[in-house]
Amino acid sequence: MSKSLGSLLLIVLLFAACDYKPRNQGRVLYERNCQSCHMESGQGLGRLLPPVANADYVVENRAELACIIRHGISGPIEVNGVAYEGEMEGNLQLTDVEINNLVHYILVDLNDQKEHYVIGEVREQLVKCSQGGK
Repeated sequence: MSKSLGSLLLIVLLFAACDYKPRNQGRVLYERNCQSCHMESGQGLGRLLPPVANADYVVENRAELACIIRHGISGPIEVNGVAYEGEMEGNLQLTDVEINNLVHYILVDLNDQKEHYVIGEVREQLVKCSQGGK
């Protein structure tokens, strides 16, 4: 009986591993790295912390999202007509693939964008911002 249970558990784990999708890892990365400030649904925290869901800033600054996640951002920004002043620390520990999946989740799931984010975009953005450009 225990052999059957072990085999069943192995099959379930294999099927779960096959369910890999960028948004699934992106959601987990969001929960671990972003949710404490931007809240569970990405709605932000009033006038203190900006939203990342249904956020015009996110959609309009798609070409900078990888750099913002990796290196952070400081100074004034405007999101959905509300001015925010502050600083967001970067996440230097995230890999290019993790940043890609996180941005994919933010754009597609939290901002209902149809165009997918691809790893080539992330790498191009990160090269530019590491060289001092945007």
